[in-house]
Amino acid sequence: MKTAVLCFSPQGAALAKKYFSQEDCYGKDFQRPIKKEDFGHIFTGYDRIVFIGAAGIAVRYMAPFVADKRKDPAVVVIDPVGRYVIPLLSGHLGGANAYAEELAKAMGAEAVLTTASDSLGFEAIDVFAQRENYAFEDMAAMKEVAGAMVAGREIPWYSEEDALPDYPHIKRVPSIEAADAKDGVVVTTKDVEIKTGLQLVPRRIHLGIGSKKDTDPEALLALIKKTLKTYAIHPMALAAIHTIDIKKEEPAIVYAAKHFRIPMKIYSAEELSRNEKRCEGSDFVRATVGVSSVSCTAAYMGGEIMIAEKICEEGFTLSITKEKR
Repeated sequence: MKTAVLCFSPQGAALAKKYFSQEDCYGKDFQRPIKKEDFGHIFTGYDRIVFIGAAGIAVRYMAPFVADKRKDPAVVVIDPVGRYVIPLLSGHLGGANAYAEELAKAMGAEAVLTTASDSLGFEAIDVFAQRENYAFEDMAAMKEVAGAMVAGREIPWYSEEDALPDYPHIKRVPSIEAADAKDGVVVTTKDVEIKTGLQLVPRRIHLGIGSKKDTDPEALLALIKKTLKTYAIHPMALAAIHTIDIKKEEPAIVYAAKHFRIPMKIYSAEELSRNEKRCEGSDFVRATVGVSSVSCTAAYMGGEIMIAEKICEEGFTLSITKEKR
């Protein structure tokens, strides 16, 4: 992760030289001066920002740029003599709390965590979601559940999986409807309407894709969206697109991966052939690309449970699997 370090005193510069790479250090003692008017580039260009100096300076510098806890960088402040490490921004989702503890251990300092869940000794809901690779989009509902946990209220919880946050007042309920309530949490890959509670979407769905050359990117996007709707799969449940190496630069597949913001995972024909016995194949396809099926064998590289073995349309083949949890 890219880390910028801003130093405002000789003592701070000495700490930076001892514990950080000088390549991304800013201050009078380094090749990069600190210019407040240029701080926006630092804020958007780094995953983590460390201020060595007063907390008030850090607040004034970053205040104009703070936007969304899901996107803001982790911001940590260290006092000039290295006694305390204090996470100021993106403590949970951005990882500032964990980074502060890591730095404090390395420096022999004390990490000062001020987030409520850490002070109360349980796992915050957003930290849990991040740890389990769950996506979410309703920040208001996330805040409601976080507030309920801080207040010690019971959390109705429905989940397709066994994982639970380290919080004592979870009540497992048998249905989505029972958890779709105030302070409730629904954990599912299904695309369902949640009226009141918070939906956490496990990223467990994998797409295997084969295609003819130079197929229409919009056609592939439409096929994926239509298929997800058919199987009631939430788009945020997508974990990756898998395909054969000769298709690694196929514009439509690259376009789909960028649209859904998921990685493309590439395999040789030999690697995919390990899954041939699990898929209906074709001698023609094997003679062409070296393996009897591309989409099905590729989908099995990500998930163990087959949802849709092969859908053929517009020059594409699409297969869908799900991870077993």
